[in-house]
Amino acid sequence: MFLFSRRKRIIKKAVDNTVKALCSRTPKIFEHFFYGAFDIAPQNLVVWYLFETDEELEIAKSSGFCAELKELTINNLISLGYPKEAVDSTKTDVKEFNEDRIKIEGGSEEDAQKIFDALSNRKVMVSFTTREDIDRKTNGDYHLYFQ
Repeated sequence: MFLFSRRKRIIKKAVDNTVKALCSRTPKIFEHFFYGAFDIAPQNLVVWYLFETDEELEIAKSSGFCAELKELTINNLISLGYPKEAVDSTKTDVKEFNEDRIKIEGGSEEDAQKIFDALSNRKVMVSFTTREDIDRKTNGDYHLYFQ
């Protein structure tokens, strides 16, 4: 049991350290949390960062802020003792594969990357969404949205 509670403390501290380190950046992180069966296997962790609006999320993505959040979160997890094999991955990009293997008729490169990531070896995920999207899709029901 000690290992499990220690793992949760590591995750909480890593996420809190990430948010604190980037708190002066804009757009502002509206909310953050994590969940998963990381007590069973450390790769079963999802960290969510929420922005207030869809527009803010697009700004965060295009400015590289989301990439920074992801990288700093992973670095903080590892530096605090989270199992490195849970975040390391040999997969990098769908472009490294033969395009005929993963292709979506009429789909975008981003769609192909999402499918590739979902089908690749499961690793710790750092994800992003908005309060606006949660409100729009599930009338603000976080439980329903994140199922």
